[in-house]
Amino acid sequence: AAVKKLYHICRGSTTFFAFVRDLCYNERMLSVLLQKREGYAFCYALQEGGAVFYGGMTPAGELVCDEACTQKELMLRTLVFKCMNDFVPRVYTRGVWGVPPERFGFRREGEAYAAELADLRLPHDCGE
Repeated sequence: AAVKKLYHICRGSTTFFAFVRDLCYNERMLSVLLQKREGYAFCYALQEGGAVFYGGMTPAGELVCDEACTQKELMLRTLVFKCMNDFVPRVYTRGVWGVPPERFGFRREGEAYAAELADLRLPHDCGE
């Protein structure tokens, strides 16, 4: 099903809101909020209705998210944005996002992907 997504970023904050409208014109609000969570250098909670999914950066510098997360691209975009704003020099991830990590500036290194701060980017192609 085709889904139209509109993302809004609140400047000066680490809070993100997204509205998702599907073909039936149902709207639901998503929130992505920075939280402290054990095992993460930083962590975000993405709430979609009653479901909450977590994603963040481990102390080893790997970007991760819950396997069941329904908005993985939004979570990856949030994490990359945070890394760019916090000047994280190097980050790693795996191909678990449902989109090619290369779109965000990562390059393949064995089984994982890595990106230097200068290479990180937020694509503006809306998932195409």
